[in-house]
Order: sequence, then C-alpha cells, then structure tokens
Amino acid sequence: MLISDIISSAEKAGRVRYIGKSLYGSPIPLIRKGSARPGGVLIVGTVHAREHITGMLITELMRRYSGDAPVDAVPYLNPDGAVLATEGLTAFTLKNAERLALLRLNGGSTDYSQWKANLRGVDLNVNFDAEWGTGAENVRVPGPANYIGPYPESEPETRAICALMDRGAYALVVAYHSKGEEVYWGFRNIRTYRAEAERVAKELGYALKETPRSAGGLKDYRVLKTGLPAFTVEVGKSSFPHPYPVEELPNLVRTHENIIGVYNEIAEKVWKERRNTT
Repeated sequence: MLISDIISSAEKAGRVRYIGKSLYGSPIPLIRKGSARPGGVLIVGTVHAREHITGMLITELMRRYSGDAPVDAVPYLNPDGAVLATEGLTAFTLKNAERLALLRLNGGSTDYSQWKANLRGVDLNVNFDAEWGTGAENVRVPGPANYIGPYPESEPETRAICALMDRGAYALVVAYHSKGEEVYWGFRNIRTYRAEAERVAKELGYALKETPRSAGGLKDYRVLKTGLPAFTVEVGKSSFPHPYPVEELPNLVRTHENIIGVYNEIAEKVWKERRNTT
C-alpha cells in the first residue's frame, strides 16, 4: 500500500478533498458523499498504522453509499503509518539519520507490520486533548505503540482531524479500529447516548463496552469537547492476528453494509435535538 494507492481508492469512492498533511507530508484525503448540509456523519479509520484494514473497509462502504444524507470519511488518518506497516522503510525517501531513528524505535527490526504510530513514533489515538497522558497503557517515550507525544495534538495528523471536527458540522463521529467486534461509547463520567451506541452494536452484532482506563483518544476528544455522540468501532474477530487479514475484508463489508444508514438516522435525530435546544 502506497500513498498513491490511498488517494486513488479515495477518488474512486467519492468526492475528495484534503484535510491536511501527515508528518512526512502525505496528503490526508477526505471522501464526501451526500448533500452539503450540516449535521452529518464523520467516519475515521487507520488511526493506528497496522489497522489499515479499517481504511479499506471505510473506503468500500463509501464507494457503495448513494444516499443524500451527508457522510464524510477519512479512511486513512495515519497514511504514513499504513505505508510503513505494509511496505516498510523502503517506501520512504528518508535521510540516513531518520531511517536509523525509525529502526531504533522498532527495536532494530525492519518488520513494521505491528507498528501503530506515525513516523515520529507517536500513537495518534493517545495524542488528543482529552485527559491526555492519564491512560493506563500510556508511555512517554517514542515507539511502535502507546506513546502520547510531547504534548496534546503535537502531531499534524491529530491537529488535522481536530480542526475538521471542531468546525461543528457533524452530529456523529465514529472511529474505526481493529479488532474485537466491540463498540465503545462515552468517556469517563460523560455517559450519554447509550441508546444510540446500543443500536450500533446491535446492528453489527458487536458487544457494547466503555473505556474507563483509556484517555487521549479521538472518541474521547469528541465526547469531552462537544457532548455529542462519538463511538469507537473495533471491527473483526479477535481470533485473527494483527494486521487483520485482507482476505476477510468481504466479511467485514457484509457486516457493515447497512451501518451508514444507522449512523445517518442517529445523526439526524441528534442534530434535530440540538437545533431544538439552541
């Protein structure tokens, strides 16, 4: 998987714009479908590099979507990580010092298939300004996973998605990860929209759970900053390894084939309620 592959697949799925650039300078594409009115859905994938199956899944779901309700998708928030996890260091034009630094972060191994972070060794899903640095598994040195970064939203990828969410056009935000067939909702003492989360879990046949020991995630940020619904969907069976087998993509698509319709109904309900109270 190369950056050109990511862009090409996005362009085949819908109207494409770019929300910013990654640490390496790769464009981060957003796929837009449906009308341009506010109150829609945002779906985000490949926050973790090795979970690039989520980018493939979201892109395919967007390609199939033909409704009028507004749906935006950022299938590859961490495009550099996806390339690193699938192609290794040879996919990048790096200075020798940069290459050696990435090798050190990966314990000297050239196998980056288990890598979760961006090219600076920052795990984007603990880099958001949502009780940053208080997660149970947070680490404070760069590496393949769980490093929170030097400060909240230190990474260009994190800042780009925050800027997109902060414009206030979305009624529902869903972050896709793998794996475990689970839907996470709420953040710490903010435990609203359980019924909507239950509906998503029921549609997918996934378990509904909370994340009391995590912090600094995309879902956490959205819930904390807005109080609006945001869910994390962990796609796929836990019995499969990381990275999730590409051969299982058709099964994931079948599981999720009706989910955008559910997201749209939740977003419409939430947006109407918000307008009626403002």
